[in-house]
Amino acid sequence: ISGNYLLATILCLALSSALAADIMEGSYNVTQVCTMVKNGIQLGSIESCDYYYVCTKTGPVKTSCSSGYSYNYKTQNCMPSSQVECYYGLENPCAGKSGSNWVPNVNNCQGWFYCNGDKISGSGSCDPGQRFESASQRCIYGKCQVADSDALGPSLVNFCSVVPPNIYFGATDNCQTWYYCNSNGVQTSDNCKTSAFIVSTGECGYSNYPGACDRVVQAPVPTTCTQKGVQEPDPTVCGNYYICDGSSFELYECPLGTYYDVLKLKCINRQSAVPVTGCNRCQDAPSPFVNAVDAKLCNSYYYCRNGEMGTISKCGPDSFFNEQLQACADDTGLPAYVNANGACYGAKVPDSDETDEDSKETQ
Repeated sequence: ISGNYLLATILCLALSSALAADIMEGSYNVTQVCTMVKNGIQLGSIESCDYYYVCTKTGPVKTSCSSGYSYNYKTQNCMPSSQVECYYGLENPCAGKSGSNWVPNVNNCQGWFYCNGDKISGSGSCDPGQRFESASQRCIYGKCQVADSDALGPSLVNFCSVVPPNIYFGATDNCQTWYYCNSNGVQTSDNCKTSAFIVSTGECGYSNYPGACDRVVQAPVPTTCTQKGVQEPDPTVCGNYYICDGSSFELYECPLGTYYDVLKLKCINRQSAVPVTGCNRCQDAPSPFVNAVDAKLCNSYYYCRNGEMGTISKCGPDSFFNEQLQACADDTGLPAYVNANGACYGAKVPDSDETDEDSKETQ
């Protein structure tokens, strides 16, 4: 069972019934983008400079600026139209310009118009693999936002055309993915390595955090099984497991502070549980450094930040990692430690030959 199955399984089934019909502006699904940001964030429109959307727990609320004002999505407020760089809904995107300028074609993220004063004097398109950036008035390398091929109307260049800068926000196709917009409207993205991106906190965190993956709208790909009652641990989340209902696996979550024990096939206290190798033991961890699941020497550990595991490190020869001490300790204490700490179940003090071999591997 893949970790992606978990992420896709935790869907917000209530989302479709709780929210009204999706608000669409061409390829821009305003309702979906609102689920990617914190409540209270305002999103720009790509149909008009005269209004914007306030994201609430029940969906986007359309709000209009006063006459003579336009919405500046970067500052999250309405300003005098002459002070706002906005081209949506304008018959003449060169209106009010002086000198030579290049402005975007809002219906094509690769397109541009050349302005000679306040008149359109030319138009064109960026090369394949590039898009037009209005801030620098030039073509830059980057992809246009993937759009519904059947959508009519303006095209969303990227999320940073409507989402304000300097915030982290989630994705609707993967619970681990996050986006970030810089002040120039450049969009970057990455994934939380072993956990979910939590929209309400703007950080990586546990995938069983309330509402963590509600924004994920893709239907899960079912993982079939035939033997009812068979249990499988989740490979990445220590506190989750699956039970076969006779045709497919269903996700179950252990109570707070417990992990799924692969030997006892049930949820028990985090420290005592023997979890599956490779799962993230930062979940519910009371301290920043934790044991990795290590049935050989118990000398592997990593640092936790916001529920996300860091790079695995190892203690030196003749020592193991003691999570309670938050330090490497002498191997003489390993047998007693193994009895009380399931992450190291099966680990033992190596004999001299094993120690020499391990030393060679790390050299």
